[in-house]
Amino acid sequence: MSPPRSAFGAPPGGRRQRPGKAGSAAAAWLAMLTFALPARATANAEQVVGGIEAVLFVCAPLDAKSVKPGQELLQRAVEQRKLDLAAIRKSEAYRSAYNAEANRLLGLAPRERLAACQNAW
Repeated sequence: MSPPRSAFGAPPGGRRQRPGKAGSAAAAWLAMLTFALPARATANAEQVVGGIEAVLFVCAPLDAKSVKPGQELLQRAVEQRKLDLAAIRKSEAYRSAYNAEANRLLGLAPRERLAACQNAW
């Protein structure tokens, strides 16, 4: 008799698939910022800025060199898209994205967190 299969066809108890590389969330924020963010899409801007600033917050104490590209990216976005950071930081979308990304990074083991910071940008 063959072992039972899950709904997706994989045998139960098989290898667990790990999510993308350590910096994949930051890379997703970066991709959204560069490609999918029209100038008038404020909700997207709030989420992107929240994600970038969370990575900067978590990574600055670990590896100061790794946050410089993120700071430059954020500065370019503010200048090019004329973003109002004070207004963005007050929004619920910003707080939600910031907290989700910061908690994700802080939930990693120290070694994985350092790797995520070094590969974020």
